[in-house]
Amino acid sequence: MSTPPIEFTLALLAQATSPAVSPEVELLKSQLEFVLRLNSVFLGFLALLGGLLTWFFKSNLDDAREMATRMVRQELSDHIEPLIKAEARNIQRTFRTEQIISNTVVDYYVPARPGKEPLEYGLLKGRGFLDVRLWHLGQKPQGRLGSVLVIDFVNCDVLAVPEIASPDGAVREVGYKKRDALVNEVIQALIDLRIGRPILVVYVRPGQGRIGAIDLLSQTFPEDVRYYSSANTPVALMGAAIDSAYVAYSDRQVAT
Repeated sequence: MSTPPIEFTLALLAQATSPAVSPEVELLKSQLEFVLRLNSVFLGFLALLGGLLTWFFKSNLDDAREMATRMVRQELSDHIEPLIKAEARNIQRTFRTEQIISNTVVDYYVPARPGKEPLEYGLLKGRGFLDVRLWHLGQKPQGRLGSVLVIDFVNCDVLAVPEIASPDGAVREVGYKKRDALVNEVIQALIDLRIGRPILVVYVRPGQGRIGAIDLLSQTFPEDVRYYSSANTPVALMGAAIDSAYVAYSDRQVAT
């Protein structure tokens, strides 16, 4: 059976691209693209070299060998070596990224006992974090919190304030204030546990309007909330959790 061309393999990988695609697939795509670039440069060089050597062989063999040596060295220096170095840096960045993720513990907190395991929790568990721990107030985590704490307001009804759906603007405003108070109440309860100061990722429903309390977390809790993020879709949640892992790592590096 013949091996499919690299271009065909890249096309299949492109079709497979999704928010949950594994880092191994992304790395493979990068490496295949690198091989294509390297192949294109090298084939163009060989064509030029072949033409020049044909001319030189007709005149002087020693001159041809000397010219070929210079051309090979120049091509390696100008094109092939930079490509190899760039690809090596790309692979190094990928491995560093995965190393940070694989050393990060994520706590996944649902303010009310969930009826079933949240889908988003499963997605995070499959991403390669060192551990992703699901818990709620009735089942607190053992030991201290990890570097990242996801607060899931989507898979519970804690923020289901009826007034927000009212056609009356004044009533809605009351609902928004109640919702802000509920967010702050949940955050305060977590702070009161005194088992760590992780980076917060607040997960909320889309289409519910901006939650002012989230924008003001660092001002409301200046001593306890240093870094935080928010997300309103599973894709955004995944990205926010990964970004928070980077921030936690960088913060530790600065502290040392």
